[in-house]
Amino acid sequence: MRTLYLAGGLFNAAERLHNLYLEKHLKPYGYNILLPQREAVQFSEDDVFDGDAIMEDCHASCWSPENLYVGCIDGADADGGTAVEYGIAISITGRAVVYRTDFRTATDKELGYNAMFRIKGTTFIYYPCYFTELDQADAYYAELARRIHEGIQGLSS
Repeated sequence: MRTLYLAGGLFNAAERLHNLYLEKHLKPYGYNILLPQREAVQFSEDDVFDGDAIMEDCHASCWSPENLYVGCIDGADADGGTAVEYGIAISITGRAVVYRTDFRTATDKELGYNAMFRIKGTTFIYYPCYFTELDQADAYYAELARRIHEGIQGLSS
């Protein structure tokens, strides 16, 4: 069973909920999921986080050849930590999956994401999110998970 490291923003409710929905829909494909937002809890006491310990744990997760980096690069610019983790993962393992759900994207013009996320060994998945009702979320995430799964299948081990 392959372990996926789901990188991306994890600092607000929307980002955390996104990660949980994606985890829910990737698990049926047989993946173990490492969620940094969940892993960070072990490095907190009384709502105070040990930033150095969290950073070391994230570094180890991206460095490990047993894990596959899957990073969300949504937003006007990718989250800084996500970008650093991508650099570690692609440099060490030679493979990564990045995806974008942000509809403010034009892949032919490098609008919405930095070209550095196209380093050899990277699978890029673009599936813009247009749903407007909560009852549409599961169907959207099921399709996003399917596309990520197919992207993973296309990577050389």
